[in-house]
Amino acid sequence: MPTRVAGARFQAFPGSSERALAGRNLGTLAHASGQYDLAARILDAAIELMPAVPLRGTSWTDRERRFGEHRGLVSQAFAAHRALGDPLRAVQQAELGRGMQLAIVLDAHDDLTDLDRELPEMARAFRQVRKEPAGSSATQSVLWDRYGDLVARIREHPGFTRFLMTPRVEELRRAAAGGTVVVVNCGRNRADAILIRPEGDPQHVPLPGLTSSDVEAQAESMVGSAHTGRGDGAMADRLTWLWDTVVQPVGDAFPSQDTPHRVWWLPIGLLGLFPLHAAGHPDRPGALDAFVSSYTPTLRILTHAHRRHSAAARRQLTVALSSTSGLPGLPGALAEALDLHRRHPDEPPLLNQDATTGRVADALSTATWAHFACHALADYSAPSNGGLCLSDGMFTIPEISRLALADAQLAYLSACSTWYRNLEHVDESLNLASAFQLAGFRRVIASLWPLNDRFGAVVSRTFYVKLSGAADDAPRALHQTALELRRQYPDRPDLWASLIHSGP
Repeated sequence: MPTRVAGARFQAFPGSSERALAGRNLGTLAHASGQYDLAARILDAAIELMPAVPLRGTSWTDRERRFGEHRGLVSQAFAAHRALGDPLRAVQQAELGRGMQLAIVLDAHDDLTDLDRELPEMARAFRQVRKEPAGSSATQSVLWDRYGDLVARIREHPGFTRFLMTPRVEELRRAAAGGTVVVVNCGRNRADAILIRPEGDPQHVPLPGLTSSDVEAQAESMVGSAHTGRGDGAMADRLTWLWDTVVQPVGDAFPSQDTPHRVWWLPIGLLGLFPLHAAGHPDRPGALDAFVSSYTPTLRILTHAHRRHSAAARRQLTVALSSTSGLPGLPGALAEALDLHRRHPDEPPLLNQDATTGRVADALSTATWAHFACHALADYSAPSNGGLCLSDGMFTIPEISRLALADAQLAYLSACSTWYRNLEHVDESLNLASAFQLAGFRRVIASLWPLNDRFGAVVSRTFYVKLSGAADDAPRALHQTALELRRQYPDRPDLWASLIHSGP
């Protein structure tokens, strides 16, 4: 029986995942043969089959396994619509097909608040159907039908006609308030950037020097060299390649001005592994000179952050563990935390054995700023198993995502690979940084790869010195920190290019 979900009708039956895979492959072939309209239609249909809503009743690991099977689908759909000269549709499909696990949590935080207030009976019924286990294939079909019928009935009410739908691209232009969102994609047959501003049409920037084979090769090398902690020149070569193929063409599309442009990078697919904000040739002006950069997993996440208010009071939570069972010691983490606490002695820091998952979760409920200096672990096969290593165990990504904090402003994650996305789940953007954003933090500072313990403390101290006092100044403060550290360590981009900002 067909089920209405996200504005489209599709068959809710086992095998949708396989059909989506077949659509990706067939659409890619159609695009390669120059049949762009056919390719776009096939790839769009494949994206609609992605089992985001039907898998709401399953576990995080089940969902990420399914989503990981479809790597490249969104990138190919983007490329097909760009080949047709339709940048709006390209961006819309990218929003629809990426970050599906993030959207599940974001829907719960956003849309259910209004539903509770206006239609409490339907809100209760909606929560109940989402709690039921998916079970067997037959049970899934019944559950999906009930879910789709309930969503359809909710959408019949004024004010809820777009309940749980991906916002229109015109609405998502609000994500670019105060600057420009740069969506970057490399498909099998073409590469493009699209610039989205608060007003006007999206601007297309061709990237003829960027090829999918180079991206794949560089991504594999990136994963290897960035995690070795060696300043062996490989990172500098990669930043030169990024400048020549991506960032310089994008920069040429901006009007000339004396101050750096404010941008948010939204890379699709494997491009999400790279430090676009640090691209450039050694001893020449580069991305750090041209842009004050942030990153966003999706336009919708950024729009969500823009809507949240800025809290007037700074209530600082500081968490640090210099020793964690079974892991190397982090003496720099403790020094880092104590230095911050001296500057902002709002609350006693949670250090070492005091930093339990329960105490940290309780403290986060009232904190508006949070700083973590500790180990973090990423599970490269199942990202949701990753988290912060606290004294009594892991504070996991799902646990953090469900916090729903009302006044959270800035989270600084001074830990290893807190923005890292593995090769199979790169479009899901599921990591500690996005978990803190979903929890309610408007702004998050995170690391692309492992942090050197001593240097992490140096970066943290420099950042807070440059921060004027308001969380809204975080992008500028991190930008100035990177510039200063680049001057001090010009041959070690593996050190100064690691930390990035996400949020407005």
